[in-house]
Amino acid sequence: MRRLACTVLLLVAAGCGSDKSNAPKRIEGTYTMQSLGGQTLPMVYYNDANTGERAELLSGSITLNTDGTFSAPWSFRVTDTNGQVSPYQETCTGPYTHSGNSITITETNTGGFCGVTADAQWDGNNTLTFPDENIVYTR
Repeated sequence: MRRLACTVLLLVAAGCGSDKSNAPKRIEGTYTMQSLGGQTLPMVYYNDANTGERAELLSGSITLNTDGTFSAPWSFRVTDTNGQVSPYQETCTGPYTHSGNSITITETNTGGFCGVTADAQWDGNNTLTFPDENIVYTR
């Protein structure tokens, strides 16, 4: 009986240990923008010294949903020609496709700055990079 109890205890102990999963990561999820054009956020997105107009990119993210759609909200602080500062948000949405670690997003044209098609690379883990736009997102 003692031998059986020791064997069971050893089997239970052997089953304990690391909870790390070897399951592959999924591309779906929310990624937070880290940089645009090599500059970390917040950063000056647009600045016209002649008119005083300025737009600062405060934050951005992209969520890739399991149904093949995405949502990418960006948050700005805008200064107009009169020096009036106000917040501005724009959210680009649309479908995305992916094959392996390559992704293509197609933004719905909203009349704002949304409406482009862009390619990205996923590192298979936590980083999504849009090389042509030089945008890096992590989760």
